[in-house]
Amino acid sequence: MLLQLTFLGTGSAFTDFRVNYHTNGVVETSEGLVLLDCGGTAVQSLKELSYTAQDVVAVLITHMHGDHVGGLEQLVFERFYTGGPAWNRTRILAATDVHPSIRQYLNPMVNELTLRDGKLYSGGFDYLVSTVADQWFQVGGVTFTLHETPHVDGPGVRKPAYGVEVEKEGSSFYWTADTTFRSDIGDLFPDAEIIFHDCTFMPVYPGTVHTHYEELLTLPDAVRARIVLMHHTVVPDGIDVVADGFREAGSRHGVFEIG
Repeated sequence: MLLQLTFLGTGSAFTDFRVNYHTNGVVETSEGLVLLDCGGTAVQSLKELSYTAQDVVAVLITHMHGDHVGGLEQLVFERFYTGGPAWNRTRILAATDVHPSIRQYLNPMVNELTLRDGKLYSGGFDYLVSTVADQWFQVGGVTFTLHETPHVDGPGVRKPAYGVEVEKEGSSFYWTADTTFRSDIGDLFPDAEIIFHDCTFMPVYPGTVHTHYEELLTLPDAVRARIVLMHHTVVPDGIDVVADGFREAGSRHGVFEIG
């Protein structure tokens, strides 16, 4: 089986859900699906692709913003309460400095719950979730390596945020997640057949936390040819990303095979 990435959506944090969904992805492994982030539209998008919450064996969280974690409550509850006799827990993978925030985020929503015996319990997070904090994970023959990336980042401020290098049997892609512009992105990931890259089409503005199309246009031709745009919601009229040298603009439920 080739390394495969399916977009759950390619929209921004503020996307109109009738148009696109949050920029999250699905990687197929021999064990099941690994989600790259789990925004508020992730579970709905999975269902439209004929998957269920039970098909998900792990969720990798790149950073703590709603379009990346806002669907976790629904996912973990569905896996737990619709999982048959097993009452499946959800495995969440994250970098060491992102890991504590996952519990802080979910705990107020899942701490109190009812189990099969009909009794009420506290400590729901530990019933529902198992977390693994590291920079490198392997699931079903696929390797996921986290690389710190600048997102909300500046003097005196650093929000932990990571891109993900995904590799299987010598084939790989890089998923930037949310990042500001990095002119050396091609040199940083020379072996990635595809770079799935954060992109917004609005003009560059002070304090931006994303990469802008006009910045990506300054990259060398060979690098642009490897880039699939994401997080853009829609490509504005009058812009032809292929003519501008990019591989393409990703779309909701778009599938990419690497290798």
